[in-house]
Amino acid sequence: MEITGQARTAIEIPCCLCGVLILPNSANQCGACLAQQFDLKSILSKGPQGGDLIIHQCRRCRRYQHTESYFQEHEPESASLLALCLKNVPALSSSNSYRSNGLSSVTLLDASWIWTEPHSMRLKLRLTIRADVGESPRCVTVQQRVPIEFHVHWGQCKDCKREYTNRTWQAVVQLRLKRADGGKKGLVMLETAIARNNDIRKHVVGMETSRNGFDFYFMHLMHAASFSRFLGSVYPMKTKSTQKLVSEDIRNNSANIKHTTLCEIVPLSRNDLVICDKHAAQDGASVGRLTGRLALVNKVSSTLQLVDAAPARTNIHEAFADLHAERYWKGEKYYRIMMSPRRLVHFVVLDVELCVGNSYNDNKSNHSDGDGLTLYHGQSVVEKYALADIMVARASDASYEETFHCTSHLGNLLDIGDIVLGYDLVSSVLTGADEWSMNNSFNSSFQMPDVVLVKKVKSGGAMEEAVKGGDGDDGDKKSKVKSSGSKKKERRRKREKKKQKNIDKTFARMGFSGGKSSGGGGDNDDNLWEEERRAFEQDLEKDIELAAEFQSIVEKGKLDMEREDIIEEQEIEEGKNDENDATSAEDPFNNLSSK
Repeated sequence: MEITGQARTAIEIPCCLCGVLILPNSANQCGACLAQQFDLKSILSKGPQGGDLIIHQCRRCRRYQHTESYFQEHEPESASLLALCLKNVPALSSSNSYRSNGLSSVTLLDASWIWTEPHSMRLKLRLTIRADVGESPRCVTVQQRVPIEFHVHWGQCKDCKREYTNRTWQAVVQLRLKRADGGKKGLVMLETAIARNNDIRKHVVGMETSRNGFDFYFMHLMHAASFSRFLGSVYPMKTKSTQKLVSEDIRNNSANIKHTTLCEIVPLSRNDLVICDKHAAQDGASVGRLTGRLALVNKVSSTLQLVDAAPARTNIHEAFADLHAERYWKGEKYYRIMMSPRRLVHFVVLDVELCVGNSYNDNKSNHSDGDGLTLYHGQSVVEKYALADIMVARASDASYEETFHCTSHLGNLLDIGDIVLGYDLVSSVLTGADEWSMNNSFNSSFQMPDVVLVKKVKSGGAMEEAVKGGDGDDGDKKSKVKSSGSKKKERRRKREKKKQKNIDKTFARMGFSGGKSSGGGGDNDDNLWEEERRAFEQDLEKDIELAAEFQSIVEKGKLDMEREDIIEEQEIEEGKNDENDATSAEDPFNNLSSK
C-alpha cells in the first residue's frame, strides 16, 4: 500500500489507533490502520445489491449479456470481456455512492486477468486502484492492488428464448422434392452444400423434417430470403412466397406476419434418362434441339444441362442444351423420367471409334491411350466430351456374345476394356405410360438406341460391388423365440429408435445441433436416403471435377452471404450507437491512466 498526502515535514504525530509515529495527514492514521479500516477489496467486490459480482452468459450460444436485450460473444480473457466485467463493478461507476465508506473518489489505474479453470464459472481480475480517503483538501490518497471475482450465471438471450418457444419465428423456408420413385438425390446435394457452408446456417433457429424435405425457421425475413437464394444457386427450383397475418395493432399500426417461402426442387437429378416431349414447344417450354428426343441429365447447378442420349454424328456442341427451372415448371408435364440411376447396368467397352468432324480429331480415327493422348485426363489440350461410335457388351455376359452399338458423347473418356454404366433399353421392361410416351413424344427422325452410356466406372469401384452383390449378413442373424406381443413391441421400439437416430444423423451432417420430425417416412425412406447420400459422397470422391464444381457453388454462396452480413452488421451498428453513447460516460476504461 502506498500513502500520499501533504508535503513531508519534520513534525511527526502518533497514529490515533496504534500510536506509531507518522507524518500528519487528514486521517491521522498509519498505513496499516488505513488498510484495515478502508478495505478496497470488500468495497470493489460488492454487487449492485451488496452481494457477489455477477455476469450473465447464455447457456446455448455462450454470449455475454450487456444490456437486458443485447448479448455479445467474447473470447476468454479478451479485452472486450475485460471491459464488460469492469462495467459491472458498481464501485467503479461514476454514479456509485461510495462516500458512505469514507472515500471521496476511486480511480482505476490498471486491470489484468487472473487465470481460472474454464469450467469453474468464475472470472478473476487483478485491479490497481487509487482511492482518496477523507475530504479535500486534506484527503489521503491510497493505492492498492485488489483481486476481485465474478460469478458467471447461466441465462438465456432473446434469440435463444424465442427459439425454444413455439411459433416465435417470423419466416420459414420449406424445401420440398417430389419424385415418383422417391429419390432423394437433390435433397442430399443440398444437405451437403448446407453442411459445407457455416455462414448459411448460422441464422437458422429451428429445423423440422418431413416426408419430402425440410423446414427451416428464421427470425427475420431477410435471412430466409438469402437462404432460399443460396439453395437456388445449388439446385434448380421454383420459389413461391406467401404470408399470413397472425395479429395486428391498429392503434400502433403494427402487425405480426408469418412469411412462408416454398422452394420446390426440380425432380430431375444427375444421370436421369428423361423424355423431352415434342409438344413442349407449343407452351414455350422447349429445350432447343433436344425437344422430341431422349436426353440424359449431365450436370446440375442453378440450371440443368441435358445431353442427347442418341446424338447425331455431327457436332458435339449440338448434343448439349440447358434447361432452366422456369422453363421446366412452365412445361412440367413434357419432361418425364424414363429411367433413374438405380437401373444402370454395367457394360464392357469392346471398341471405340471417334466420329469424323470433331475439331480435335482431324488426323486420327482410331482411339488409343498411348502417345497420342487422345483420352481425357483433365488436360486442357483434349476436350472432355467427343462423339464416338462405341461397341459394348453386358458385363454379366461372360462370353460377350450379344453386343450393342451406340453413339455416345463419352468418346474422349472411354477406351477398350473399360467398364461403363448405362441404360439397357433392349431388355428393360417399361410401364404402359412409358411405352405410350415413347410412341407419342418423339420426333419422326428420332431412333431409339439400344444402349445409352452414362459414365465411366473408376477402377476398383462399382464393378467390385456388383460382383460381391448378393453377399449379406444372413448367417449372423439368430432367431429368438418370443411371444407375438413382445415381438411387436420390440419391432416398434427398434423402428422408432432407428428413425430418431437417422434424424439426428441428418441434423449432424448439416451442422445443426438437433431438430424435430413432423412425421412421415419409414424404414424404406431411411434406407433410400442413406443409399442416395452414400452414392453422392462416392461421386464426389471419385469425380474430381464434380467435387471442384460443387465446391465452387458453395463458395459463391458464401460470398453472397458475407455481402449480406456486412449490410446487416451496418444496420446493427447504427442501432447500437444510442446505447454506446449512453454507456460511454460510465466506461471504466476512460479512467485508465498510463503508468
